[in-house]
Amino acid sequence: MSSCPGGIIMHGMNNFGLISRMLTDWAYPAGAIHRRLETRWVKPVKPGDTIQPTGIIKSKQVTKNSRWVLIDVMVRNQTGEKVATGEAMVEFPN
Repeated sequence: MSSCPGGIIMHGMNNFGLISRMLTDWAYPAGAIHRRLETRWVKPVKPGDTIQPTGIIKSKQVTKNSRWVLIDVMVRNQTGEKVATGEAMVEFPN
């Protein structure tokens, strides 16, 4: 955690890591590979906050060697407020 004028907050890369873990936990058992993640930090996470990542598949594409899934990702805090949003890509090789 880092300090800022408004108090202590969690570094945004912790959110990034949480989203990455969610994607990997879903993709790896299915033989898929987490290929890309872009995120935007919307609201600070403070000590004592509980955060939960979610993902919704928004599109699929099939190529010669793989199936690709584009996922909208979001992290919400204990009151349901968005603290991070983004987009991820997962590859399911043939």
